Amino acid sequence: MPSNADIVKTITEALGRGDLLAVMGLVAKDVRWAVNAADRDAAPWFGVYQGKRSLPDFFAELAKLTFTDFTLKALVTDGDLVISWLHVAFTSPKGRSVDMEEVQIWQLADGKVRSVDTLLDTAAVGAAFA
Repeated sequence: MPSNADIVKTITEALGRGDLLAVMGLVAKDVRWAVNAADRDAAPWFGVYQGKRSLPDFFAELAKLTFTDFTLKALVTDGDLVISWLHVAFTSPKGRSVDMEEVQIWQLADGKVRSVDTLLDTAAVGAAFA
């Protein structure tokens, strides 16, 4: 069985490729995926996605972006907790660019992702959609 760090790395690489099927195979049926933001209306994908069936909507919004960088910089693990640090850059459908650092807090159990909490520069992303 792969380590929790390996699972998160595999998912991160799949996200970078836009490979939703690879991600779906590694998340629990009742996964909770949250993009935390004070203003949930600032970007189309800000919010909480509950359950595997909600993830295609989330990924469909991300597919509207033109990513220029999605680089995993580091992983920190502690049992079932994995924290990833990414550099992310993209252009929004409005033609505005974002270049930021992002942190994701992953909780895993039995080889599946149970939850993800994403922390990012919500002001920069919101400005790209304003």
